[in-house]
Parts: sequence; structure tokens; C-alpha cells
Amino acid sequence: MRYKVTDPETAATHHQTDGSTGSQASARLVVVIALLATAVVALAAAVAVLTTVNMKAEERMLQSQHRLVATSCLTEECVRSAARILESIDRDSDPCEDFYQFACGGWISHHPVPESQSTWDQFRALREQLLVQLRALLEEEGSEDDVKPVQQARMLYRVCLDTDKLEALGLEPMLTVLQKLGLSTSSVPPSGQPFDWLQTVGQAQRMLGLNIMVGFWVSQDVRNTSRNLMVVDQISPGISERYLLDPARFQTELTEYHSYIRDMVQVFQDHLPNSTAHNATLFADDVLQFSTQLAAIMTPAEVRRDTKNLFHEMSVFTLQNLTDLREEEDSLNTKLNWTRYLDYILDNTNVTLDYDSDHLVVMDIAYLQKLAALVSITDQDTLERFVWWSVFSTLAPLTLQEFRDLAFRFSQRVFGLQQKTARWKGCTGNVNSNFGMAVSYLYVQKHFNNESREKALEMVNDIRTAFTEIVMELDWMDTETKERTLEKAHAMRPFIGFPGWLLTPGELEKYYEGAEVVDGLLFETYLRLSEESVKTALQDLRKAPDYNRWVTPATTVNAFYSPILNSVTFPAGILQPPFYGLGLESLNYGAIGAIMGHELTHGFDDQGRRYDKDGNLKQWWTEDTLQEYEHRVQCIVEQYSQYNVSQLGENFTVNGINTQGENIADNGGLREALRAYHKFRSRIPGEQLLPGLSQYSPEQLFFLGFAHMWCGNSTLGALKSRVVDGVHSPSRFRVIGTLSNSKEFADAWGCPAGSLMNPDKKCVLW
Repeated sequence: MRYKVTDPETAATHHQTDGSTGSQASARLVVVIALLATAVVALAAAVAVLTTVNMKAEERMLQSQHRLVATSCLTEECVRSAARILESIDRDSDPCEDFYQFACGGWISHHPVPESQSTWDQFRALREQLLVQLRALLEEEGSEDDVKPVQQARMLYRVCLDTDKLEALGLEPMLTVLQKLGLSTSSVPPSGQPFDWLQTVGQAQRMLGLNIMVGFWVSQDVRNTSRNLMVVDQISPGISERYLLDPARFQTELTEYHSYIRDMVQVFQDHLPNSTAHNATLFADDVLQFSTQLAAIMTPAEVRRDTKNLFHEMSVFTLQNLTDLREEEDSLNTKLNWTRYLDYILDNTNVTLDYDSDHLVVMDIAYLQKLAALVSITDQDTLERFVWWSVFSTLAPLTLQEFRDLAFRFSQRVFGLQQKTARWKGCTGNVNSNFGMAVSYLYVQKHFNNESREKALEMVNDIRTAFTEIVMELDWMDTETKERTLEKAHAMRPFIGFPGWLLTPGELEKYYEGAEVVDGLLFETYLRLSEESVKTALQDLRKAPDYNRWVTPATTVNAFYSPILNSVTFPAGILQPPFYGLGLESLNYGAIGAIMGHELTHGFDDQGRRYDKDGNLKQWWTEDTLQEYEHRVQCIVEQYSQYNVSQLGENFTVNGINTQGENIADNGGLREALRAYHKFRSRIPGEQLLPGLSQYSPEQLFFLGFAHMWCGNSTLGALKSRVVDGVHSPSRFRVIGTLSNSKEFADAWGCPAGSLMNPDKKCVLW
């Protein structure tokens, strides 16, 4: 209060109350007035000085604000990105202790799993947005001038929505198919009639593309990609084999699956006139027991990662000899007659097999030998029930609502769904699955900017250059292997946005030649589309492989690497926020750049590195380099195997073996993207900041962009399924595992040595 400004009259009165009177008081008053005058002058001078200081401070503040505005990106893309990140981060978390919580804590709390989903993350959110866009395209009126596949796609969408027609037709369409396949239609099995399981399995593959007990398809020969061959493999029995083989641990899932089988069979019986009643519980018991026996003979995924156990080329006669069983009197049990099986599959195609020259690729000899032994000791009734269930459970949801309700109940109890998916979403997805290129034709013209394609190609090239530099710096790889690695990277072809032929007149009609949609009949349409699709795939056996084929439509929110084609694919569906088009290149390279690096690195993970630059499976690494490689891979396997998925209890940890390929790709992709970003910065120096996030440097934003794309929530059932069967680590560990191996991350965020995000031991491969 020393410089308090007071009123002069109040000050005089105050001094008078001090008791001064007479001439002395007058003298004192003169002195006081003089002193007061001096004080007022001093005060005025002080106020003037302070005013000047404040004005300069305000001026500096305004200048600082102007500079911040000048260095902040205020485009719509940047503002949206800033808003997303501000909502996502958890400022109360230490980025050096748990960067996933720091980057995603806010997102997780603001985005619970929707009731109709079992998982909710950035990918699924974008897929939901895509479905809305596709729905609008499919519901457009259209015109007679639209290309035929577009007309068919819109018709299929309308047909799919008409559930009243499905109810009116009831079981009849399904019963017709069951009859064609030699399966019981008057009751559930056993029918009491002779049953040829092999014929039914072969015909189900041909008509429906349905693999039962044996997987079959036509694909490029992995040892000679210039030709196509038939492939035979093991196939899952209908529910995860890991669940079946550990009933104590997965009691809930198996109990619900048993109930699902039982109730589906009961509803079927209830709708059959004059059906012979069978015990639905015993039926479910039998199917579950045989499914468990099939699971027991399957080769575990961990073993199948070593391709030495796979890809055995042989003649049909050789396969027959391997699976034939000799009985006591040296007679042959040929219940797995491969020539009969193949004849059923190739029926009504232009392919006639020459069993002397046509070869198969057998992926798993041991499984097929054990399968032959299993079916030889399994009674006919059990085989009939299992095959009947496999077909019936596939077709039933295309008929009555009661069957779809039971399927939802199963998903509700096992995966945590709370609400059925809206019919329009399911139908939109169905159309995209069957007429994806036709839908892409509409989508890219309305929603995809060709400039995005050009920029994405520039980023891919930056990533590839970064990978090349990393390879050149490796001290564990010898010169010979380095040269071949660089050749493969250089030969890798990027497919971006959509196929070049898509908008060329006549090409879309050629692509869907033979496809039929029957107005008003969804079940019949499904049959015709399935049969034509299988026929086309089978007839590829006599065609030269198309090296320029796309592995997915443009309307896909994902990215892909094909080891056979040695190609990376980034469809239009993923080339948008929150992965791309984020305003700042630090964010773009951190998100879509890391995805691009991820896919490129798949060409050199524990699986992809086995294929050469032409997609052929061969050993092209030197033994010394291979040993060094495997040593570093083991570091990653052990690192991720230690991550406990606490939400599921202590018995669930990440499977470091089965997820190693994806973990290698995550780690390599991040490093390549960061180096590629620095290359971009060397071309165009400087980068603006994000509004509201100006405290974060471009390097820090890069890592935020990477982590942000993995923010997600999941139900316990879906998380358990991913941990048990998935090849991807849970999102939390994709972030923590990758960033804790990055020295550049620790430097950017100032993480002290020994902190959880900056451990002393780091696993570095690429």
C-alpha cells in the first residue's frame, strides 16, 4: 500500500486528527504539502514509467502472439488434427512412462465401444464413415446410362434390405441347396441313408466356395510365380481350435457355441413340417466333439510360420499314396479319394485335369494324413452331422430372422455386442464384398482427390529410400544379402488409390462378366455370385498370373503387402484422416508414413524375407546373415511375449511368436517413416506448429501421429480372441513396444534412461 493513491482532502483531515493546532500546525502543513507535492510528482513519474513498461510488455506479447500465429498451421486440416489430438491426449500421464495412455487416454475415455461393435478404434471409425458414404452412393437413383455392374450393385443393396421377402420364402431356398448337396432336408442328421461325405464336401466347395475339413484354392505357385497351381491345406473346424483344445480356459465360449448349435438345430426342426424329432443337444455334442478332434490334428500356427513345414509340390497320385491307410489285410482305405474330390470341385469349369502332369501344392501333409486316419474311424452319422452343420450354419442366416437372432445372441455373449448392426450397414458391406470394384468406381469419382494419390506416391518413395539407407548402414548383413535386399525393395511396386483401369470404359463390365443379381431373391443371388466367383477362380488354373492385379477394392480401410506380387497397396479408403491429409507432414509421416513403412517392412519380416524380388519362395540370404537376423528377431519375440494383457487376467500374454511379423513391421515402419520425414524436411525446411499444441515440436508430433492411429477400445471377448488367435498385438503394445525400441522417440520426449519408454535394452532389426 506504499504507493496508494489517496484523496488530498482525506490526507489533510487524517493529519489533523493527529492533534496538531495553531501556528506550528500551519508550518507543519506547509511541510506536508511540499512533501505531498514531491510525492505526487514522483508517483506521476513512476506511473509513467510503469505505463511505458506495460506497453512494451504488451507489445512484445502481441508480437509473440503474431509470431505464433505465423508459425501455426491454421488450415482446416490442421485445426481438425489439433482438435483430434487435444481430445485424445491425457495430460496427467507421463509420456515417458506410458505413451499409449498419454496419447490415447482422452480418446479412450471419450469413445467407448458402440453397442453394435466389439472393437472401436480409428480404423473402425473410418470404416463406419465409409459405410455412410457408400450407402449414399448405393441409394442414389442412378440412370439407365450407369454401367451394368453399378446397376447390379444397387440392385443387390435393395434386395438385401428386403427382409420381408426372406421371411416369406422361409426355408425353401436352403432346403433346395441341401438336397443338391446330398444333405438331409426332412430332418436334422443322421438321415439313416448312405452319406458320401467326400462328395458333399467337394460340391460345397464348388457351389458355395465353402471349405469343410479341407481347404482348397487356386493360387500363384510360390516357387514359380509365373504359373498358377492348386493348393490344399488344413482348415479351422468352425470355432477357434485353441478354444476347443483348452476347454477349461475357454469354457464360456464353448458353452455358448454348443448352445448356438443346439438352438439353431431346434429352430430348423420347428419349421419343418412333419419332421422327425432329433435330440438337438446330442447333435451339438457330436459336432463339438468332432470339431475338437479336428482341432487336435491341426498344425499350430507357431509351427506353420516356418515354411519348411509347408509348400510341398506333388502329383495327385503322390498325395493319394501319402494319405492312403493300409488295413490288416493290406487293403486300402481310400475315404480320402483325391481324384473324386477334385472332380467334384472342377465340375462345370473349363479345366480338365491331367493327373500325370497337374500338380498340387500341399501346405500341410501331416494334417491330411491325420485327417485320413480320423475319418476312417469316425462313424457316418458324425461325419454327416458335422458336414450338414457346416453348410446349414452358412446358409441359415440368409433365410429366417430367428437364425440371425441366434447368431447375434452368440456374438453378444462371446464378443460383448449389445445391439444388432443396422441392416443397411450389413447390406452395404455385403455389396462392397461382392461388387467392391463397382462401388469403388462410384466412390473415387466423388470422394477421392487425385492429388492425394500423387502425394502418397511421393511418401512411398521417401519410405523406400529411407529403407535403402537403413539397409546400407546395417552391420549385421553382408554385402551379398544387402544387394539382394535392395533389389527386392527397388522391385516392390506401389498400388495407390484405385486400379488404373477402373475408370476406363468397358473394363468394369469385363471384370464382372458372368455376375448375376436376381431381383427380389437374395438367397438365389448369393448362390449365383458364389458359384461364378468360384468358377472364375478355378479357371485361373489355366491362365497366366496377373502381376498387376489389385488384392482389394479401393473402398477398403486397410493396407496390404503381397509377398507373391511383391507389391504394397494403399487403397483410397485409408488415404484420409486420421491417417492421411492431416495438415502437417510430421503427422502424415507419423501416421500413413508408418503404415507405408509397415507394409514395406513386411517384405522383410520373418515370413516376407523368404520370398525373393519376383515373389518366389527361395533361400536368398547367406547363412551367416540369416543367423544374425534370427538373433535380432528373437529379441522382438521375447520382448512382446512379456506383455501381459491385464484386462484378461494373468493367464493371457501377447503371443510373441505369432505376432512377430506384425511387430517387426511396426518397428521397421516407424524408423523408416521418421527417416523419410527428415528427408522431406531437408527438401522443405521448417514445419509449422499445431494450434493449441505449440509446445510440441514437429518430432514430438510425429510420434503423436503414430500413436494416435492406434487409439482404441475393445470388449473383453474381442480382446481375448485377438490375443489368442490374432497375428497383431493389442493396440496398446503396438505403441509401447515400438516406441520403447526407438532412441529417437526417447530423445524427442526427453525420456530418461531406464524409464519404461526408454529401457536400456532395445530390439532393433530394420
